[in-house]
Formats: sequence, structure tokens, C-alpha cells
Amino acid sequence: MEFELIIKKINNTLTEAEAQVFKDWYAASKEHRAYFHRVERDYAQNPKEVDIETAWTKLSTRISPGKPRFFFLKYAAIFLVLISVTASLYYFQATNIEKDGVPKIVSKTSITTIQPGSDKAVLTLEDGSEVVLEKGNDFKSANASSDGEQLVYGSTVKNAAVEIQNNTLNIPRGGQFFVVLADGTKVWMNAETKLKYPVSFIDGETRAVELVHGEAYFEVSPSELHKGARFVVRTGNHDVEVFGTQFNVKAYADEKEVTTTLVEGKVTVTVGETSKKLQPGRQSAYSKETEEVQVSKVDVFNEISWKNGFFSFKDMPLEEIMKVLSRWYDFQITFDNRDVGKITFNGVFRRVERIEEILNIIEATNEVTYKINQNSITMK
Repeated sequence: MEFELIIKKINNTLTEAEAQVFKDWYAASKEHRAYFHRVERDYAQNPKEVDIETAWTKLSTRISPGKPRFFFLKYAAIFLVLISVTASLYYFQATNIEKDGVPKIVSKTSITTIQPGSDKAVLTLEDGSEVVLEKGNDFKSANASSDGEQLVYGSTVKNAAVEIQNNTLNIPRGGQFFVVLADGTKVWMNAETKLKYPVSFIDGETRAVELVHGEAYFEVSPSELHKGARFVVRTGNHDVEVFGTQFNVKAYADEKEVTTTLVEGKVTVTVGETSKKLQPGRQSAYSKETEEVQVSKVDVFNEISWKNGFFSFKDMPLEEIMKVLSRWYDFQITFDNRDVGKITFNGVFRRVERIEEILNIIEATNEVTYKINQNSITMK
């Protein structure tokens, strides 16, 4: 069974089919059960010691030398997650594949200014003034407060005569932030994201916010708590209407599609005269070029892993992987050979990892090499 399913079990994000796979695996042996509970415990406690060589040796028995490059990376990446969960202070590079398939683990040092992202945002208030939100900086206004790691607004306004003001929260590259809107809706915002929203809502009237660009995960306060008022996320001419549910919207300006992934509940995606209703585990993809909306089944964990502190890449071209990484680590990416960017990989990594650790795993496939120069990375 893939390590990803164990992580999904711990985070309660297994699909019905995956839950059955896990159940069968868990019931198969005492060793399986002991292994799961050990990972579960380590995941919560994050001890600082782990036997890397032993862990890798056990994992390597599942790697067949003749498998494609992405298969090797898949398990190498999962191994990195295992090491990261149990020992975040370890730093290693897998190189020089031995005859038995076990790579040597050697240390590697690198001087770089590239660091993992952190909680930070710029809040634009109704009067146009800007406030930098980050750890160590507290903020308080008449309707909101922040400890530098989250922003929380006051309760809904019930007087329709009151003029509703808007705030804008801008998450830079290398950032993320969490906000609780005035109606109780929770929003996790990814790097390079901009959200515009009212500082208060009127019960019974549509609760509308605008995802100007970027990616955000919404846990919407149920409509029955607001006199049946619907909640709408607008992105250009693309609307997502909900009544109380959890979903992810990705609408980056440099991507060809706007995608909406439903985790639980129901949503309706509307573009012009076209409307599509989604069921949990389904994703709508709106093409900016053709203006068509397609619905398909997706791996929810893969789509929302960022919100839970992971990168999850499934059959993804290296060019797209590096684009995702560049938003979080805030670096510039260059490909010496464009064909390299087309190679697809699978992998799961924690977002707290140093960029070198992830790149070393990719480089261990012997399909690509990298070079870091200050805030730039070249792949070749």
C-alpha cells in the first residue's frame, strides 16, 4: 500500500474506495497495524531521531530496478516524507545507485537564500491603507484582529442600511495565510493569491467574495445560519455557488484553467450560460481559451494537499512541478533544455522541506540536474 494512503488516513481524507484498501491492508497483519500506529505517533510527535539506512533498506525492497523513472521518484519522495515526518532535522541526498537498488545517503551543503514559505500577507483596508501581517506583528481594528498567523473578522451585520466595506488580502510568493470571514467562513489561502471580501455580511443576502487570482480552500458557514443566504466565490466570469461546504478553487493568472475541487457538500459552477453541479471527489475545469467547463473525478488529496502542508505531484510534468515550487519558495526557474520540463514525476513532500532536499530527490532519477544561484534555479 502507498504511504500516501497512510497520511490520508491520519488526515481523514480517504475516499470510500481508498478507505476499503486501507481497511484490508490494516487487517492483513499485526505488522501492518503496528507500522500504521508508529507512523501516526511519529506524525503527531515529530521526534528528532530516525534510522535512515534501515528505513531506506526496508523501503527499497518495493523498488524494481526496471521500473520507469517516475516510479522510482514516487517511492523516493514517499521515503522523504517518512523521514520528514519523523525527523525534520535530517538533510540528505540520494546519489550513486548501488546494485541492490539502495542509494548512498550522503550529506550535501549549499549556500542559498531560498527558504520555504511562511505565514504572511498584506491587508488592504477600506480606506486604502495597507497592513503587513506576519508572525510577531499583531493587528487590531474595529472589525478584525490578527496575531500575524491568521486574520479573524467580527460577526455579521444585520442592518441592511449599513454600507458594507471591502477588504483585500494579498498573499505574496513565498506566503500563505488563514482568514475567518465575518460569517464564520474559513479560508486557507495559498501563495500568490488575492482575495477581496466584505468586512461584514447582511443576513439573508448573498455572501459574495472575489478570488482575484491564486488558490484558496473554503470551508463555508452553512446557509441555514444566515437565513438561507448563498455563498458565491467569483473569479472573473466564473462563479462557484455554495450553501455550506468545503472546496478548493485554483485560478492562477498564468494557468490556462480555473479548477474547482469539491471535498464535501454540493456546489454549482457557472460560467455564462453554462452551469455544472459537482459531487464530492469531482472537479470542474474551466478553459480560459475555449470557455468550456469539463467535470471529472480527481484525487482529492492530490488537489488539496497544499492546505494540509504537503506538495503532492501525480504524473505531473517537471515544468509544472517547478512552477508550483517557485510560488512557495519564491525563486526564478530556468530550463536549459525544454524537453526536461516535459518529464513527468510522482511524489509527495512536506512544504517545510528545504528546496535542495526536494531537488536532490528529483536529481536522483538521473534524468535531470539542477543548479542554484542566489534566488534562481536552473534545470538541465
